[in-house]
Amino acid sequence: MTPNLSLNGFLSRYNFMTNPILLIPLLLSFGLIVFLGVHIVIDINQVHYLNIAAGSKQSESYILSQVMAQVVAKHEPKIQLRVIETKGSEENIQLLEENKVQLATAQADIPTLPSARLICNLFSDAFQLIVTEKSGIQEVAGVKGKRIALPPQGGGQYNSFWELAKHYRLVGNEFTHTAMSEEQADLLFRNQQIDAVFRVRPPGNKSIQQLVQNSNGRLVAIDQGAAMKITQPAFEPAFIPKGAYQGNPPIPAINLPTVTLQRTLLASKFVDAGIVRQITAILYDYRQELANLMPLAANISPPSTVSGTGLPLHLGAAAYYDREKPNFIQENADYFGLILTFVLLLGSWLWQLKVRFEKLQKNRGDDFNQDIVKLIRTIESCQDINKLEKIRIELLDEFEKVVEALDKDRITPESFQSFTFTWEAGMSALRDRKLWLARETLARQQPKP
Repeated sequence: MTPNLSLNGFLSRYNFMTNPILLIPLLLSFGLIVFLGVHIVIDINQVHYLNIAAGSKQSESYILSQVMAQVVAKHEPKIQLRVIETKGSEENIQLLEENKVQLATAQADIPTLPSARLICNLFSDAFQLIVTEKSGIQEVAGVKGKRIALPPQGGGQYNSFWELAKHYRLVGNEFTHTAMSEEQADLLFRNQQIDAVFRVRPPGNKSIQQLVQNSNGRLVAIDQGAAMKITQPAFEPAFIPKGAYQGNPPIPAINLPTVTLQRTLLASKFVDAGIVRQITAILYDYRQELANLMPLAANISPPSTVSGTGLPLHLGAAAYYDREKPNFIQENADYFGLILTFVLLLGSWLWQLKVRFEKLQKNRGDDFNQDIVKLIRTIESCQDINKLEKIRIELLDEFEKVVEALDKDRITPESFQSFTFTWEAGMSALRDRKLWLARETLARQQPKP
């Protein structure tokens, strides 16, 4: 059977539009590109809503959380924080673990659960024991036999008091203690119905200021902070500065010893690292703006490795803190340089090998063309139709050889195309020579006049 002599007919077998095996991957690739494009567009325009558990509405952590939500929304509208009122640190951490909130504030001494990760320190809280003048309480141990108002259960402040009591060997049945809200405690204190109030609040707290300025309250020293740190690594010995609540006369009258611990901002480990990185960046890049709205925000700082929390950083926060550190490639630049040199050398060698292989393919194609040219010359000088038939068979054989060479990548498609033109010229010369010889034969057979 005579093969298809048309180049276009031969190459049409490789047309992907008529070949399902090639069309299916193309359609799948196109579908994947469309899917990824739609996904990227949705992701870029998606607004992320996060809840932050922040304690009672009177607390500094709640007020600061509102300020953070305002500034974050201003500079990154696609991140919206909703501040949730709670009883305190314990409830905050539990809500975080249950994924009912994505962010939470918490005292650094409160045991956390597996999902919690650190973002930053917000500010320092101080242990503050406020007593009435008539109570006669001069030291922490003096609360024996007295009435004391404690913060609500479920918060870090409540637990902190019992850590304090444990250190000073105070037993619950040695004094009257009631957990209540700040408003209730302040009212009872003003009415002299209790002898003391315990709070864990930053120095300068408004509620405590009212007690010491207007209700004859007095701050009692908590002077064994360094000793308490032995069993509670998050505790730090510190002072409530002289005049923190009033300048003249100063309240307190001296730098009053106390215990401080960090109020921290936590995130669930399941919150996207990119979102947490953006939040962390805003807290630091716009800290002055935050401080203008709430001065306490000026204390926002990276978690210390010696803070005693034992919590790992959230991956997003860590990415922000490590932004100026050399990355893996920079740290191993010498090794990567050596690898790159080797890759370049290998690439150069492979390129040279490719060039040689293509040259070899071209040479083979040229050899096939030369064979056809020789046959054409033979055709032009041939005087025997029978010999032309043998040449025709040689031309067909050459075509089969070239097709086989193309299938085995021994020649390039370009070489095949060039060969086809030459081969078709050979076949055309063969037909023309046959016609010429036939006419010559017929002319010789005609009788002479």
